Amino acid sequence: MIQALIFDMDGLLVDSEPLAYKAMDEFLTSYGLQRRDEVLSQLLGRRLPEAMAIVREAYALQHPLEALIEQYGEMRLAALRGAVRLMPGAVAVIEFGRTAGLAVALATSGMRTHAAVSLAETGLRGMFDAEVTGDEVESGKPAPDLFLLAAERIGVDPADCVVFEDAPNGVIAAKAAGMRVAAVPAAGHASAFPEAPDVVLGSLLEAPAWLATLGVAAPGIPPA
Repeated sequence: MIQALIFDMDGLLVDSEPLAYKAMDEFLTSYGLQRRDEVLSQLLGRRLPEAMAIVREAYALQHPLEALIEQYGEMRLAALRGAVRLMPGAVAVIEFGRTAGLAVALATSGMRTHAAVSLAETGLRGMFDAEVTGDEVESGKPAPDLFLLAAERIGVDPADCVVFEDAPNGVIAAKAAGMRVAAVPAAGHASAFPEAPDVVLGSLLEAPAWLATLGVAAPGIPPA
């Protein structure tokens, strides 16, 4: 029985990935480096500390990891301000879940400061029963910690949660948490799921209809 929906944020609810890439390009340029897509693909869904550890090793940067995290974190925050936008269907699926009587939670690898900007600028602030950010857990995706903490905060058994994710690491994390997961792939990553999701959707606009097949009904809101 589905009792809760848990959402990733970056690349799923908000169109922040192009902004993150812009910030990463600026970061790499400051060291005389250029983006390598095979490196950036490894960063999808990861917390900032793990992502920057990958970047530091891949580009053989000698600066302390903490300094690199702080530098890129500020660049990414600046890129988000005034530019982050909602993904199609984001508000509709959240409202569908709430009208159906489900708990709704956010579980993002992003830092609290970054999440706060995205939530405020897209109008999503206050729409969740619980919010979990990457700086609240010791291990980020693909570990299940973020999703398990979200389930704990809303008081729902993991088996009764459905996760919406765009990144392979997020799908792995949701499955490791014992949850059902709908993948809404980020551009260019439609077939890059080493752990198979329960369903692959073209966008969040398709989510209510899929939830309806699982018995979720929202009075007054058509599923499609």
